[in-house]
Amino acid sequence: MKKGWKIGLSLGLVALLAAGGVYAYRRLLPGGSQEATAYVQSVSVITGIGPAGRQNRYSGVVEAKNIIEIDPDKDLTIEETFVSAGDKVYEGTPLFAYDVESLQLSYEQLQLDIQGLENGIETGNDKVESLKNQLQRARESKKYDIQMSIQTEELEVRKKQYELNQKRKQAQDMEKALNHSIITSPAAGTVRSVRSQDGSSGYGEEQSNAYITIVAGNDYCVKGTVSEQTIHTLQEGMPVRIMSRIDERTWQGTIYRVNTEETKQQNNNYYYYDGGSGEKASKYDFFVELTDSEGLLMGQHVYIEPGDGSDDAADGIPLPEYYVMEEGGKAFVYAADSKNRIEKRQVTLASEPREDGNVIVTGGLSYTDRIAFPDASVKVGMTASETFYVPEESMDMGSIDFSMETDMDDMGMEMPMDMEMPMDMEDGEVPLS
Repeated sequence: MKKGWKIGLSLGLVALLAAGGVYAYRRLLPGGSQEATAYVQSVSVITGIGPAGRQNRYSGVVEAKNIIEIDPDKDLTIEETFVSAGDKVYEGTPLFAYDVESLQLSYEQLQLDIQGLENGIETGNDKVESLKNQLQRARESKKYDIQMSIQTEELEVRKKQYELNQKRKQAQDMEKALNHSIITSPAAGTVRSVRSQDGSSGYGEEQSNAYITIVAGNDYCVKGTVSEQTIHTLQEGMPVRIMSRIDERTWQGTIYRVNTEETKQQNNNYYYYDGGSGEKASKYDFFVELTDSEGLLMGQHVYIEPGDGSDDAADGIPLPEYYVMEEGGKAFVYAADSKNRIEKRQVTLASEPREDGNVIVTGGLSYTDRIAFPDASVKVGMTASETFYVPEESMDMGSIDFSMETDMDDMGMEMPMDMEMPMDMEDGEVPLS
């Protein structure tokens, strides 16, 4: 009996250890504590404001909204280019000229080709008519061959007709080029770049593959640069403030385009090292439409700050409204406490949600606090993590058997199915060995 009790006690201890191992195993598995973890971000990251409460500031440059790209006819040769990057141009200013001498020779050759095709079409049509007359008089044994000859000649005529139409169009373009061999600017502006004729290199600030790019008009915009770390804080329609680098002047504007389709530089050097962290980050352009551009100069370098400046006077944090919950007339956020656990923290608000979707938090929160998006999965007491985790539903847990039998098998033990604990022991009795 003592021997049986010892066996039972040993197996009971093994079972407890196995259960603890399963618990630890689940906790240590990647995603093992997923259901108790909530993703958090610092308020400074969410709002795009530094820990000290200063707005993120982006560099920008003033340029015209209207960009004109001019390319020469690919079938013509440029003899001379009259402008360089940075030149001021007006409507009608000569930009480049075609090689008229070679163009004249090409035009004359084209006229000969057209005449030859016209003669070939006329000859082909005459031959078709002759074959049709032969077909009416021919014996049955010859008709098939004559019909095939007619179809062949008609096909050749159609080919020549198509080629003739193409040649005539080329001749019209060449004639127009001969009469207008000098290409002029369609509008007033500044030449941004001029590409070399072979396309291998150019000069000026090249922004496209066009031969000549002109920044036209006086309708200014501001082009800013943002890194991939903070591009999520910028949205089309967001108000921004433009700040001069040399004085206290400011202008208001709205972001009308965030270019996430391409990086700022179209070459192998479109990365930069961000913040000395050793991490490489891509840079992207965004564009601001100005409410008033008076006092700004083309090419002027400026600073861009999110917001319209009204937040500067507000004694609080501009937080997106969707982070705030309301219960019983009070406002709360899910925040990480000092023990890195999620708590429901009450905050005070200075105003109703503004047009930009933010509310001003005046108490209960700082820029260094970390908060979670209040979706249904976030609960008080969860572990706060600044790293996304893989939801448990995405794991194939069916391949892991956490039953006691599996754990003991993994330990090289087998549990007898007919094992029973001693029944002759009194409650609280401890047997002696």
